[in-house]
Amino acid sequence: MAFSIRKNLPLFLILLTGNLHGQEAAPGSPDTLFQSAMSQLQQGKYQDAEVSFRKLSEMEPGSSRGILGVAEVWGAQKKIDDAIGLVQAESAKYPARLELHYAIGNLALVAAKYDLAISEFQLVLERVDRNAKEASEVYLRMGEAYRLKGDVEFAINVFQKAQALQPSNLVIVNALAATLEMSGQRKSAAEQYRKMLELDPKNGVALNNLAFMLADTDGALALAYALRARQLFPNEPTVIDTLGWVYLKSNRIDDALPLFRDALKKNPGNAAYRYHLAAALEQKGAHAEARQEAETALKSNPSKDDAQKINELLRTLHQ
Repeated sequence: MAFSIRKNLPLFLILLTGNLHGQEAAPGSPDTLFQSAMSQLQQGKYQDAEVSFRKLSEMEPGSSRGILGVAEVWGAQKKIDDAIGLVQAESAKYPARLELHYAIGNLALVAAKYDLAISEFQLVLERVDRNAKEASEVYLRMGEAYRLKGDVEFAINVFQKAQALQPSNLVIVNALAATLEMSGQRKSAAEQYRKMLELDPKNGVALNNLAFMLADTDGALALAYALRARQLFPNEPTVIDTLGWVYLKSNRIDDALPLFRDALKKNPGNAAYRYHLAAALEQKGAHAEARQEAETALKSNPSKDDAQKINELLRTLHQ
């Protein structure tokens, strides 16, 4: 059961705020107004933030950050289509501004308009040095668009291009590892998770995901990874579930059951956790309870793979 630390990248902060960190902006300057607008946005003061960003746009017509700030405000209010239209209109006026195309791509990702996202990221890549370190961020976002679209193999290819430019970037390595695992390339995925541990020995994501993957083949190492992940993420339900899975695969049913119940208590709608609990109950001999949990899991929007496993368990229980 993999889990990820990947988070949505800011729509425009990567491109437009790099020079502000750790610096005091001059009073009354555009940078001061920008920082104020960002603070208003982060506090949920959307109307004030929009006014500030629009004023910023008037103060510096040669920059895109004011209009992108407005788009960010609209995006925070779930007005994604409006935000896309706003930035597209700005891009039509200033077609050479790549940050506008990058922002459209990010907004399109949020709106699940993956073809639009890919086309915008591709346009950016056509105009930048593809061998430059900065291009890795564009490849990362494009790979995410392909992954969400369902084109996993192409996503892997794009993530690999991002990794070639930034081999030590944990976000990129994690994205590649998770996508390889999703595609069934478990050996290659494990190699990437191990690379994450080389870069960060305390990386709970890599520890957890390796533990789950190794539960069938190397119980001792899987347990070591799972226990360490639990130390780092004691309240993360996926980590709790993984430790339970490792115990289950080692036939330590009594150790596994309370962990599955705990994970399910923290996230009762998770079909995988409920399936794992059902599997443990079946091995324990509590067939009626196992059947009930499996049937509930099947109604909890399981993944295609989990649905198949749940149905196989139910067939066993009905024999």
